[in-house]
Amino acid sequence: MDRFLAATEKETEKYTIMTAKDLQTAKLQARAQIDAEYGDMESVGMKRKAIDPLEGHAKRPHIEGLPDDEEIEIDEKVFFSLNYDRFNVVFRNDVIVDYATERINRTAGEIVKGFFQHGKDKIKDTKEDESPSATPIHIANVVSNDIVTRGDIVLPSDPLEPSKRPSLQDVVKAYIILLKTDPSGFIKSKDDRGANQYAVNFEKLRISMKRRLIEGLVRERYGVATCRILRILIEKGKLDELQVQKLAMLPSKDTREKLALLKTKGFVEIQEIPRSADRAPGRCFHLWYVPVEKCFEELLMDCYRAIINLSQRKAYELKTRKRLLDKLNRKDVKENPELLSGAEREELKNTEKLVERLEVSKARIDTMVMILRDF
Repeated sequence: MDRFLAATEKETEKYTIMTAKDLQTAKLQARAQIDAEYGDMESVGMKRKAIDPLEGHAKRPHIEGLPDDEEIEIDEKVFFSLNYDRFNVVFRNDVIVDYATERINRTAGEIVKGFFQHGKDKIKDTKEDESPSATPIHIANVVSNDIVTRGDIVLPSDPLEPSKRPSLQDVVKAYIILLKTDPSGFIKSKDDRGANQYAVNFEKLRISMKRRLIEGLVRERYGVATCRILRILIEKGKLDELQVQKLAMLPSKDTREKLALLKTKGFVEIQEIPRSADRAPGRCFHLWYVPVEKCFEELLMDCYRAIINLSQRKAYELKTRKRLLDKLNRKDVKENPELLSGAEREELKNTEKLVERLEVSKARIDTMVMILRDF
């Protein structure tokens, strides 16, 4: 319905003065455009299956975009391929929903997920700067009704009816405003599309989520105070050592040591601003700053190295247990696992745990690669 209204509005813009007949024509053209664009999107390569009336109807899975009562089969003349862009979009959306849930709460994550569900047919790739716009009414029609009873957000009561509980639309609107005012920039207004139009701000979320990875790495390796200095430099820009010390509320010695540490690891750099024409080092301002894009690229390279190391470690561990693995592939052992001794079973159990840990680590780093490279 939303697609039809948008297409109708686009068609009516072609007319200066519209009659009833012109309006009907615009609606027909809009309907034809929607059917042409979305009608066969999911059914390409499908064709109706000839049904024998003497045979019973077997239960089959539901295919989105096709009627439930229509039997279909795959057209052998059509070639299919994986839609990698669609996979990336789904993974990206899940990461953003998890980020909103972790940063605010579960309901905020569901609201963000509602935006993705509302515009799922219009989001084509991960390079878009915003999601399709939606109103609180659209999101209220998608999310669950039980978010009203959770009580995880406090809304001002109605002065005329203090005992009246807020509606689902009121709760959704409050969460949209909360997500909009959050520093991570989950939601932004779309005033050019009309009143109460909002969209997910992918452009700002890219930077926020990459910054989160950098800050988490610095906090884990070098401590909270060092991460605080890094965050101050990212938010404030270029600062001298005295300004960093005041904003970070650290002693001068600690500030100097932590800045030197960050400089050694490549997270910050120094820019010299001369006071005189001779550019003497003693008569220069030394400003500290964070080369954000360079940090993102270096972290991506570190992720690649970590994935290679994990793959090599897995190959090494399996190679050292080659004799046990060859025995597992024997036909008699497959038919009767009792042929393995107690020590071999214990070794097999430890190997499975080790491989699982390596694969989980690779999956987590792969998520970081996706955020740094594909978003």
